[in-house]
Formats: sequence, structure tokens, C-alpha cells
Amino acid sequence: MTYKIVKNFPQDLPFDKEGPFVSIYQTTQVQPFDKGNVITFKNLMKEALNRIEERYDKRIVEKFALPLQEIVGDLDFWLYATQGIAVYVNQEECIVFRLNQPVENHVYVQDNIVIRPAIATFQNQISAYVLALTKDYFHVYECDFVSIKKVELPESIETTIKEVLGDQKTDAYVGFGSTGNRNSTGLFYGQGGKKEEVDLDTEKFFRYTDKTIVEELSKKRSIPLILASVSKNQTVFRKISNNPNLFVEGITQSPDSLTEEQLCEHVREVLQPEKRKRLQVLVERGAKALADQRASDLIDEIAQAAVSGQIESLLIDYDKRYLATIDWPSLKIVKNSADHDTDIFDEIAKVVLKNRGKVFIIDSVMMPTTTGICAIYR
Repeated sequence: MTYKIVKNFPQDLPFDKEGPFVSIYQTTQVQPFDKGNVITFKNLMKEALNRIEERYDKRIVEKFALPLQEIVGDLDFWLYATQGIAVYVNQEECIVFRLNQPVENHVYVQDNIVIRPAIATFQNQISAYVLALTKDYFHVYECDFVSIKKVELPESIETTIKEVLGDQKTDAYVGFGSTGNRNSTGLFYGQGGKKEEVDLDTEKFFRYTDKTIVEELSKKRSIPLILASVSKNQTVFRKISNNPNLFVEGITQSPDSLTEEQLCEHVREVLQPEKRKRLQVLVERGAKALADQRASDLIDEIAQAAVSGQIESLLIDYDKRYLATIDWPSLKIVKNSADHDTDIFDEIAKVVLKNRGKVFIIDSVMMPTTTGICAIYR
């Protein structure tokens, strides 16, 4: 068995696979290669295998060890580290998500996967287009908080000022005038010097760029457009742009000075306030839904609604856990024994996700309930 890196959360999660499961969360340092990442993972792996041996059967330890050892020895895996990883492994498969923010280093060994830390990372994830713009060219990228990729535009689209303007570049105008002296041979004077010429051409190129992005991308997919360009270009482009998706905040650095990963990091910083804003709106909607009896904070009611697919959004308190297991056919909740730490909030979250609901991990101070959970009904 080998491991595989997956990207689609929560679609790629092994919801219906047989346990036991090891769930490993680790913060990783974003460096060309950091030996500390490997050392930390080895320690987490050792802890996981010891707990498998203690809780389950020694004979299955090797099935868990093989893919984890492969990760340890895969240099390419560690060369392209993000800010964290989530690893889920059972006796049949091992999958890995790269995370866009640090997580607490932790090992869970349970009958099912533990997904709360991953939800907190992926929740309310915002995709955005990034327009890398200079006076000479433009490129477009798509960034989803974890990865960035260049958008391939149709071959008919020109992306450099030379290709766009061609022979239409503005020429400086030279005129002839007289001083009024009949013996004078006249004077040549200029109108539209080099700076004005360049500025006019830049504006033409930016107008073409703006129209191209609107027609080819923004009309087809309405996601934020973040402008990466120096301050002067930001001012000119924003003045002429007709793109309603152009984000107020931009990246005021030349794209020539940034790697793709650095560009993605700047995008995350720009969109963080938007992320918090969306969560606040969700919390306010939850409070209103509770008042209108279109939501619940009672665990029994929420479990039943999760099974029947009635939950649109589930809010879980970041700091609270409900240590219990649930028999889904009967919906009977049983308190955990001392050697089990299954969180029923986590179990309900998985059912909601499988039924195409959404799950959010909320800071305690923002939660609209005191029970640690709130379900907004469809």
C-alpha cells in the first residue's frame, strides 16, 4: 500500500472505510527542505503505531507502518511542504491533505477518522483569481488558499503589450513653428514626450487586460480578482477597470519579484479578513435561525436531523468536545469508556458532510449557543 496526496475536501475523505484509523496532524515548516519536519513526523508515527499495538492487534501494525514509512523517506513530499499536513490511514489506504495553516501536532487512533482540525483549515475556503500585471505583460493564476496554478487562456489571447498594441503604439508628435523673425529657419518642438507616450500605451494595454479578464474569466466564474502589481499600476488599472470582482485590497509588489508560492501566501493574507467576515455573517444567521426555530442546539435533535439530511450548516465550538459514541440506527448516545475519546461532534460533522451539508468550527466567543453545537436547517 502506498500513500496518495488528495485535494478535494471533504469529497476525498474515507468516510465509509473500515477502521481502525490513524489520523495525524502536523505543522510543517515551509522551507526548501527542513529536517525537523521529518523528525517530527517520525515521532508522531511512532506514537501512532504504539497506540495501534496497544488498542487493537499487533498483527495489523505493519499495514499502518508501510505507507507512513514511505512518507518519511519521500524527499519530494518534504521538499514541497506547506504549513501543515493531515494524514489518514487504515489497513487499506493512506491519504494526505496539505494544509494552508498550522495545526496542533496530534495523533488520534480511533475507529473512525478525526476531521475537526481539517475542517477548521478548509472551512469557508475562498478561491480567487490573481492578476499578475506589469506594464509589459499579464498572467492570471487561480489560488485556493492551499495551492496556486497558472490559468491557461485561449491561444488567441495576447498577454504582452508588444503583442496587444503592435504597430498601434503611440508615437511622439513633432511639429514645426516659427519665432516670427523672417530670418529665422524655424524651431522643431515636441508634443507627447516619452513619459506621456508610455503612460498612454500602458492605459491601452490595461484596458485590454481588464476586458479580457472580464470576458474570459469573471463572467464565467464570479470569484474575487486580486491585483498583484506595483502601486502606480494599481492606481491606473483600478481607475479604468470595469470588473465588479476586483478586490479592494491588492498585492502591491511586482509579480516579477515573487515566486508562485509567495504569491499564494500574499493572497491568503489579503483574503483573511473576508474569511472572518463570512464566519461572522454565518454566526449571526445561526442566532436568528435559533430564534425563529429553524435551528437547534440540542444534540439529540441534531443527530436525528443529520441522518435525515436536514442540516444545511453545522457550527461546532472550537474548544468543546462531547465524548460519546452514537448508534446511528437507533440514534442512542452512549458515554465513552475511559479508554475511548471519540467526539460525537466529530461524528455528526461527518454525517452532515456526507449529506452535502457544511460544517464550520467557530471560536467560543462567536458561538450563538452554549452547548458547543448549532445546526441550521435547510
